[in-house]
Amino acid sequence: MIKFFRRIRQKLLSENKFSKYLLYAIGEIFLVVIGILIALSINNWNVDRIQKNTVQDHLKSLAKAIEHDIREQNISMEFNEFRFHSWQYLLRKSGIPTDTLPDIPRPDTFIVKVWTKPHPDELDKEYIDTSMDQINNTFLGMFFNYSAINEINNLAILSDMNNDSLKVKINEYYYHLDWKFGEQSINYKYKFAEDLKNYLRDKHNISCSYPPEPKQIFDVIREDEKVVIMIKDLIKEVNKHYWDAREVQKMGRELLKMINKDLKKGK
Repeated sequence: MIKFFRRIRQKLLSENKFSKYLLYAIGEIFLVVIGILIALSINNWNVDRIQKNTVQDHLKSLAKAIEHDIREQNISMEFNEFRFHSWQYLLRKSGIPTDTLPDIPRPDTFIVKVWTKPHPDELDKEYIDTSMDQINNTFLGMFFNYSAINEINNLAILSDMNNDSLKVKINEYYYHLDWKFGEQSINYKYKFAEDLKNYLRDKHNISCSYPPEPKQIFDVIREDEKVVIMIKDLIKEVNKHYWDAREVQKMGRELLKMINKDLKKGK
């Protein structure tokens, strides 16, 4: 093909047909430009395709991470539902009125099965022992999956996304996750349980891991106002922790819907 065009060019020059040669040269330049533009277009299309596939892959990873987070929230809410009701139970059995707080419903399904039976009204030592043991384990950090969002941030994948609403929702979700369940927040709440556990041990020789008979526990609660205040403060924090988890979990489910919708569009 190159030899063919070269022969035409040489023939036009040898015949002194300059005007025709000029037209030919312009045409040849035009073809070269068109070829370059087509090559660039194919290259850009290929780059866009790779970029789009990369975004899709990271969105799939992000969806799995959020599904994991939702399960972690369910575990947390199951624990806190029991803590809320069982610690109120301790106060009531000690003759102490409880504060009015938003009620926490029983979970639809049990994952950790901290207490699957109905909350008792009568004296139940197993229930009391489990309630006291939960003071040892309150507000332990949940294991949220940050690997997907960290990789997205490190590779600046958000800047490659065309869905601005989705980008906003992703940022909002992880902002609230860090704000409500980050290390600083959890440590602050955990101190409430630690202070109560240490006070019961040091002041009243009561171990939360090996609780004494219920009567001794009720007598301490009834006679020590500081214990009452500390239990009520702990109940408030548990209640807030539960409803914060519900809120962030709702955000996670809404984000999942948006991600799945975006993934379907990208197919």
